[in-house]
Amino acid sequence: MSKSHLGRREFLASTIAAPAILAQRNPNDKVGIAVVGVGTRGTYLHRDVQEATDTEVRMICDLYDGNLKREADACRNRKVRTSKDWEQAIASPDVDAVLIATPDFWHAPMAIRAAQLKKHVYVEKAMCRTVQEAKDIRKAVKDNGVVFQLGHHENSDPYFVKAREIYRSGQLGKMPLVRTYIDRTSAWPEWQFYTRYDNQVLPADANESAIDWERFQRNAAVKTKFDPERFFRWRCWWEYGTGIAGDLMSHQWDSINGVVGMGIPEAMQTQGALYFWKEDREVPDQWHAIMEYPKKELTVTFACTFHNRHHGTCTYLFGREATLEVASGFCRVYGAEWKPEYAAKAARARKEAVAQGRDPRDLIVPPDYSLKPGELKVTSHMQNFIDGIRTGEKTRCDIDRGFEEAVTVVMAVESFRKERKVRWDTSREEIV
Repeated sequence: MSKSHLGRREFLASTIAAPAILAQRNPNDKVGIAVVGVGTRGTYLHRDVQEATDTEVRMICDLYDGNLKREADACRNRKVRTSKDWEQAIASPDVDAVLIATPDFWHAPMAIRAAQLKKHVYVEKAMCRTVQEAKDIRKAVKDNGVVFQLGHHENSDPYFVKAREIYRSGQLGKMPLVRTYIDRTSAWPEWQFYTRYDNQVLPADANESAIDWERFQRNAAVKTKFDPERFFRWRCWWEYGTGIAGDLMSHQWDSINGVVGMGIPEAMQTQGALYFWKEDREVPDQWHAIMEYPKKELTVTFACTFHNRHHGTCTYLFGREATLEVASGFCRVYGAEWKPEYAAKAARARKEAVAQGRDPRDLIVPPDYSLKPGELKVTSHMQNFIDGIRTGEKTRCDIDRGFEEAVTVVMAVESFRKERKVRWDTSREEIV
């Protein structure tokens, strides 16, 4: 079975044809999918959507021949079509939904166009790069009544779903502070990967005959000569993304928003620096943000570094009555350390440690509650998107949540660039 590029005649026919709206068809039909961008994250989305019920990937779009071939070979639909033209891919009449996993600077035009064609939209984080792009995506999604999902999978992670339940039960008491961090590093610089996260070697065929560099740059603010490093490692330059703010802070912040529902910060102060991995990048390799919610009497902090991973990733919700710590892999609640019952519990644990020959200074008091693996079942983030298409129900990270994420990311970048605190004007929907 040959997997050829979409022809011009088929493209012209697809732009004339009425858009495919699942609600107007047999509900037992498969949901036709176009996957746009299959460099790294897109490969996971491709596999996830094939695991979702009653779906079929019908178009795969990418600008690098190697990515197209790999994902066409991995596609269960042996009649899948490939293209380097994203407009052709999403306009195809047998496509109901579009998964967008391109570099961030392409998210807005693709999501907007897909919505205008009445295609349902799944976009990887960060949603976009500017407040205006966020407004334009929101308008296109709402005006055209399509289902939208932003790719923050913590919303479908059992540990975070349980954390939300615990927080909303009130057992944490008054909670003025949430602290989150993500520290990571390897033997090589962060974001040095090509086509796969575990591949640190530039492909031998990464040349202009295999990569459509001209098409890649069409939406870039700064045009440069062909550079495969920028093509594969786009996160390292400001014109293509938003650095740590959009790649990692967005995940941590959105997971908190899913639990607490605090929304866009009233004010934001950011510090970032390029201190360790200095070559072949211009965005900082550490990032620290303070997000203020004075009306809610809440502060959220985020910290990230790329040179050490001693603590890894975690989020702490510091309540007066209890502390909740959560990440992908655990959700634990600890009683308030200032209460007498905690002191008694710590004393018992210390006694047991001494009896077992362990140093009591390494004492870890066990949590009052810890979610067991498999205790809570939650459908996948992709399945939630597909279910939303079929039922019309709100997805777990819909366009309103996406707008909040986008504004928060842009506020962090604006604060860094202006070297001052920035604020969100809710009436004008502007950063000031």
